[in-house]
Amino acid sequence: MNPATEPDYGNAIPRFVQFTSPVSTDDAVDRSSPVALPLNLIALITQWIDDTASLASLCRTCRLLYYMTLPQLYQRVALRSYADIRYVNGRPEGFGGGSPFVMALNGLMTQSHTASLVEDFRVWGSWREEGHESFAKGRLPDNSMMLAILMRSATDKMVKLRTFSWELDCKPLKTLYQGLATHLTLTNLTLRFPGSRVPRPSVMIPPMKSLRVFKATDIDPLCYPDDISMLLLGSPMLRDLRLHFSPRMRREAEPTLSLSTYFGRCAKADYSIPCSHFAMQNWFGPMDMFSMQTCRSVTFLNNFGGIGSVGNAQNVYVDDTWKDLPPNMRPGFESYRTNEVFGQPARARRHLLKLTHSQVASQHVELLRRSDAGVTNMYFVGAKTPKLEGAVFNPTSPITPGDSPPADEEMSRLGQEYLHVLTRQHGQTLRRLLLREEWTLTPDEVGDLARYMPNLEQLGLALGAESSAVLRLLAPYWPKLIAIRLLQSEVLAEHMRTVSHEERMAGLGANLGQAGAENLQWIGFGDAVYRVGKVYQHVLEDGTWEWRREVTWASKADVQHIEVWGLDNLDISADAIASFSH
Repeated sequence: MNPATEPDYGNAIPRFVQFTSPVSTDDAVDRSSPVALPLNLIALITQWIDDTASLASLCRTCRLLYYMTLPQLYQRVALRSYADIRYVNGRPEGFGGGSPFVMALNGLMTQSHTASLVEDFRVWGSWREEGHESFAKGRLPDNSMMLAILMRSATDKMVKLRTFSWELDCKPLKTLYQGLATHLTLTNLTLRFPGSRVPRPSVMIPPMKSLRVFKATDIDPLCYPDDISMLLLGSPMLRDLRLHFSPRMRREAEPTLSLSTYFGRCAKADYSIPCSHFAMQNWFGPMDMFSMQTCRSVTFLNNFGGIGSVGNAQNVYVDDTWKDLPPNMRPGFESYRTNEVFGQPARARRHLLKLTHSQVASQHVELLRRSDAGVTNMYFVGAKTPKLEGAVFNPTSPITPGDSPPADEEMSRLGQEYLHVLTRQHGQTLRRLLLREEWTLTPDEVGDLARYMPNLEQLGLALGAESSAVLRLLAPYWPKLIAIRLLQSEVLAEHMRTVSHEERMAGLGANLGQAGAENLQWIGFGDAVYRVGKVYQHVLEDGTWEWRREVTWASKADVQHIEVWGLDNLDISADAIASFSH
């Protein structure tokens, strides 16, 4: 730059330095503006605001905040459609115009500067699909086509789109899939298929080269779902696959599902999906092909051995096809989450009327014995499956022989098998372990956990003895433990009935202060949760003092990030998304 043309700032700080400096100066502040902070501090403050209404208010404050917060406001967009008109102060929503859902799509479609900011786009709710008779005549209804055109037009302008979720009660059309396939930034796709049996076209979903995460829910072969087989074959970056099937098939003992429908193209091409995480729920079909060689994390919920309610004994004929394990099958899974795996043992099936929970099975124990990789996370989901109506069996029929062992004895035996293989073969690698509440452990069995699993960070178990004494004695053997959850048992129920929360917190503070569990942060007693704080000196009545830990009452919402709580449910979305590099 020519020195003669350089601006003469004198001793003043240049303007471009004033507004980017972390220290505010009088010269940088415009007294007529409500904004008196440097821009970088404003950006740091606004990035912590996640409430949409607050962000919208900031955008309307002044021009500066509008430009700074607008990208954050439109980063995540979720639009909900309602089947019926909703009223606000006696007037329908969208009075004088269209529904809020359609008007929002219109805004994204016509204002490309806002659509270009969207990274996460979700549509959900109920769409009033008019003209079902058109399907019967071989033609798509006009309002379904208009919805697809609006969605295609809006998503085409989302040049930063990374996550797209279709959770309406109608299906996307081919034009939308074709548009999504052109997005090189799209890494996460969620599809919810409708449960209606109205005839409609089934679309072959095209491959998406950059797709990393795919989840399909409510898949029912009689409700015209779209074909995902080409998507699975042609998406080489796919790392996280989750398939949720309608529970109707298990309820009605209808084996209309086949793995070849979804993985047949991959099998014919001798292609193994490079998944790191695989989840499947409510599957009901024979074993014909299943290969996930690169999987390190799996979730199986209500798939192979009964849906967990008193009923459908007819499922056993299909479920038994999963009992025969190939002799060369040596899984390398490092993380398991399940409430039942690979059918039920023979004696457990004789007690089908008594078993009210989804059952684990001895075949899974054999898989754990064969496993080459050390298991780091093991979660036995204890959440109960809702009782299904229409079970095809007679509850009064005498199918349980009188000389059979009780159902709880069978579960206890399975629990001992699991404990043996987990402690002896995977104890050194286990970090998080959630057992079932039916497996009440004796002090000796808890001692085995402490002896063989020194690296545990989270533990959920049911105790058959007084909990405070066991925790005090074994806490030093788990120096890395940050959370322990005591599941429901008879002993715990008696403890909760006779000891108040205040007495329990005082006892925990005293015991933990002496036990030396410095990293422990959370303790659960059934449905009660307690936060463990810092160490302090407590003065006793005789004037002496002792070390104690602060213990306060917490809620379940506070521990949903802790896996032994957050993953104890029947939701395949609860698992963390498999990591991948962009």
